[in-house]
Amino acid sequence: FMQMIWLRSKTTMHTPLEDAVDRDRLYKILNNDYAKKLTILRAPAGYGKTTILSQWLRKTNTTIAWLSIDSADNDPMRFWQYIINTLSEVTQTDINLELSSLLSSQDPSNLESLIDSFISEISNINQKISMILDDYHLIKNETIHSMLTQFIEYLPENVHVFITTRSKIPHLPIARWTTKPWYREIGMELLRFNYEELQQFYEKKKLLMTNSSILPIILKKTEGWIAGIQLAELSMRSSSSNEIKFDDFTGANPYIFDYLLDDILKSLPEDLQDFILQTSILDSLDPNVCNNFTNQTNSLNILSDLEKMGLFIVRLNADPPVFRYHHLFAEALQIEFKKRYTEEKIQTIIQHAADILYRNGYYISAIELLLKNNNFSLASTWIIEYLVDIFTLGQTSTLVNWVRIMKNNNYSIPIEILVMDIIALISTFQYEEAAILIMELEMRQQIENWMEQEENLGVASIFETVKAYAIISSAGDVKQALAIIQRQLKKGLVSSRWDNIRIQYNTFEHKILRTSIGAKGKIQINDDAIAFSNLMRESEFKDQHMTVFGYGLSAETMYEVNAIELASEELEIALESGLRNNDPGLFIPMYLLKAQIYIKNNNFSSAHLLLTNAMELVQEKHWIHILQTMNAKCFILEGNLLQAEKDLATSKSKQPFWHLVNARLLMAKSQTNDALNMILPVKAKALQEGQISTIIEAFILESICEKALGNVEASFVAIHEALKYGLANNYIRSFLDEKDCLTILKEYLKMRQTTDSINENKVPLSYVNYLLESSDSSDHRFESLTSREMEILTLLSKGATNIEIANQLYLSEGTVRVYLTNIYSKLGVNSRAKAMLLLK
Repeated sequence: FMQMIWLRSKTTMHTPLEDAVDRDRLYKILNNDYAKKLTILRAPAGYGKTTILSQWLRKTNTTIAWLSIDSADNDPMRFWQYIINTLSEVTQTDINLELSSLLSSQDPSNLESLIDSFISEISNINQKISMILDDYHLIKNETIHSMLTQFIEYLPENVHVFITTRSKIPHLPIARWTTKPWYREIGMELLRFNYEELQQFYEKKKLLMTNSSILPIILKKTEGWIAGIQLAELSMRSSSSNEIKFDDFTGANPYIFDYLLDDILKSLPEDLQDFILQTSILDSLDPNVCNNFTNQTNSLNILSDLEKMGLFIVRLNADPPVFRYHHLFAEALQIEFKKRYTEEKIQTIIQHAADILYRNGYYISAIELLLKNNNFSLASTWIIEYLVDIFTLGQTSTLVNWVRIMKNNNYSIPIEILVMDIIALISTFQYEEAAILIMELEMRQQIENWMEQEENLGVASIFETVKAYAIISSAGDVKQALAIIQRQLKKGLVSSRWDNIRIQYNTFEHKILRTSIGAKGKIQINDDAIAFSNLMRESEFKDQHMTVFGYGLSAETMYEVNAIELASEELEIALESGLRNNDPGLFIPMYLLKAQIYIKNNNFSSAHLLLTNAMELVQEKHWIHILQTMNAKCFILEGNLLQAEKDLATSKSKQPFWHLVNARLLMAKSQTNDALNMILPVKAKALQEGQISTIIEAFILESICEKALGNVEASFVAIHEALKYGLANNYIRSFLDEKDCLTILKEYLKMRQTTDSINENKVPLSYVNYLLESSDSSDHRFESLTSREMEILTLLSKGATNIEIANQLYLSEGTVRVYLTNIYSKLGVNSRAKAMLLLK
């Protein structure tokens, strides 16, 4: 496995030229605006956005986290890996290690949790941080836009984000942000040179102005456009009379590229022109890479001389030195590159450059260069070679984008890439696109018979498993998935290089039911589902990670359908496997489920002990916070609201699990309106995402709140919705575990039997009756008490002291204490107060 290659030039603040103009008026604006949390610098190329930021930041006393963005960063994991690793390095913290487990999956809920955790981590850093996203207009990925929106809107006070962009960013909510006091945009009008700055520019260039009227002319013709002013300066250098050789250097001039090429590039020696043109295809200019690419030894000297000449080259990094051509110059060079050389020569140069990048470990840059220039054959060869790395790094969006580029160009993509693309699409819940691709491969099978070809046997086996997984995770026809697995077993499994790659089915969720392998809580209990599960467990699939996770999923499912004993059996198998494989995504949900079973039996002390011990097994804060949240839920049910509040304050997150437990705390404190306001957004989001278990839980809690507020009709409407989803997905325990819900169900049943006030009547009363009959509202633990113990417990419930109980029953006080110890043990409590709580 090859670790991700970190390009230092991408994360280093640009080094301004020594003769750069000091722009005090803009420094003042930036100084005054630092109290804001977002500043966007928006203007076309050549207005000095990057330069002004790098100049000003060097004068500030802040920690600087810089990211120079390129097109390869259109992958959520790559983008945030760069940001998190950069910030971790400059702040000298271990944030990257804390969040490492979240940087491997592109499950949408996981990405949201990643941002939530990242915000939590940086809020604890006692430093003022400036985070710069340079050239953000290159980002087209909507997931990145969504994550950045979440990040900015919840940004801690110690962080200020600066974004430079050439154009509007339609997928960021700029219109909404403009009304916020924490937002500022600096546009072309402010970035243009004024007269004083223009004068300073020429003074620093040591160009004497023999004609005093020339500066106003330059300012008028260029409209303060800095790139145009630089061109004017170069023009004057080549003229003995300070004559300007152009009419108009505004950003809109269509002849600007012609000038860059005819008056600048073509005035250079031919060998230097070739060097510049050929290296223009590189995103960054590492002198060592340039030496290998151009078969020279003096690339550093050439690049440094170009910088001194002011020929539109930018120093990205000082030590080791790395450069890039100014965007305008690079675009002009690309035009000339394609004009000057034959197509054959161009492809030779491209392939040679890609090979140099590839051999230096920059395989993503190499593949991107090949794809950009339609060399799909070599690109696909390298993609196959690094497919495992791409998945291990979590950069599956990069793979999806590469496949789209090749498909759009009608390239026949290798089978293995397409199969892995299907997995990538499923992992981000893009089931429709995955289904289309599955159909395409099945059609290719009919035409090419690829699944029987020797070189494809391993990937064909994976393809069959993936098809079955896609059906299960999208809650499709289980019988079809069963037939696929049976057919695959009949053929026999074929080993491949993917056998040791373990897909992370759960990186953040407190329930496996909320993940893609859990089909977002769509429970299927039928003969086909049971047959499928048994087949996986009893066949060659029994040791596969998906099968092991199936035990955990089965445990949660069995609990939900009220098969508690079976749930406990499945739970122990999944727990043991999760611990053995050190997979918290499996064993943490199992610990939570085990704690829930203890809670069901009112054995709170065992639940607390279990959760506390589980916290010792993990280091990742998000897992610890989930365990703390469950612990808080236990305390709420016990009536220990103070301790619950402490645990929730420690474990605070934006996860629905935390919000709904916190809503229960507010309900227990009679802050019902606040609880309802917390529940409703969780419900809305769950409905949008199709998260069944959370939808049902939220509707139930909403119903309880509405009843407490005296809104009977609203309470019935909410419980009716919960019942609709519950019936469709076989849910039972979600209703039974909320004791206040049982009263509402009884009242709802009575209402339905007497009136038809709810129009949409899709819930049969038999289901409501079944829930009420399944209720274990009577505590069977009291049946284990002897008649004498019941006598003592009855007196205890009336508030009698130990002495009073002893006197009434003609016992010694010591004997009463012994009886109480036995009673507490049988009830699963450890104090008089908790025993009395059970009697309420």
